[in-house]
Amino acid sequence: MARGRMLTVLGAAAAAVAVAVAATAAAAQDASEAVIADSSRDRPLPVPRGRRRTRIVGGRKITEFDRDAGSQFMATLYTPDGFGYYCGGALVSFEHVLTRAGCFTRVGDVVRVGGSRLFQGVKLKVIGVTVHPNFNSNGDQNDIAVLKVSGPSEAVMVRKGAVPVIMRQTLGRPHGFYITGYGAVDKKARTAGSLQLKRGYQPRNTWAECKEIFKFLKLANGQALPINEAAQLCTNYKSTGSGALCERDVGGPQFRTRWVSKNGKWVKVYELYGITSFWVATRSEKCPQGFPNVSSSVPYYYNWIRSAMK
Repeated sequence: MARGRMLTVLGAAAAAVAVAVAATAAAAQDASEAVIADSSRDRPLPVPRGRRRTRIVGGRKITEFDRDAGSQFMATLYTPDGFGYYCGGALVSFEHVLTRAGCFTRVGDVVRVGGSRLFQGVKLKVIGVTVHPNFNSNGDQNDIAVLKVSGPSEAVMVRKGAVPVIMRQTLGRPHGFYITGYGAVDKKARTAGSLQLKRGYQPRNTWAECKEIFKFLKLANGQALPINEAAQLCTNYKSTGSGALCERDVGGPQFRTRWVSKNGKWVKVYELYGITSFWVATRSEKCPQGFPNVSSSVPYYYNWIRSAMK
């Protein structure tokens, strides 16, 4: 749990949570205490790269040959030495990467885009960071940031497989989203990370559903967890077969694919709907399947993102 932010469920609330998840695999977990979990720059991957072995919980390995991988716009964020991997991101132009504000990226950090293995892809340098002016780390409201990056020319990036994703301007009514990342695969997050990119699919939930859990969560100061239903997307609740966020997956893309006709040919396009922000964990399982995952809605922040990219 990053930055010591714990949201507790006590007394009668604990019983209500246990009932709410009784139909899921989470029923076997200790629901007497739930926490909001995420990752940030203060906890980069600590082990030598050759020992990283695990991925998104419940997802599957992908390669650059997987047509739905999204590896061409998947970004990885590192400390300036290029080895301290700490968050994900999404390439939204050849000069900009979108990530979560709570990753606390700094000028001088390293970004890599393209490829399907950690430490591979085009190397870029962060030369500017624009955090949403209303970002609040105590509850992760407005958890979104635009990174200005410098690196090879556009032609070189395309040749090396790095291509921006299309930002979605309207939400519509999607059933769910793909997520990709290099985070842990085990529910207790005992292993550090992954060399191989992994992808999962998360069904979208209504906030009425997710509030079965969120209504019982409290910040450390006793206040209710703030939720902006228009600005945040909730996924994964009661879906034990989907991919779940885990350590260092956050900040990464939440996307869908569709086919469009261009010059008489059908072309698959990738559209970015969200930037992953945090997930609900339990005392016994750091990265449980079936508990809510939350992201910042790209359509909601679209105008601010475009303004920050100028």
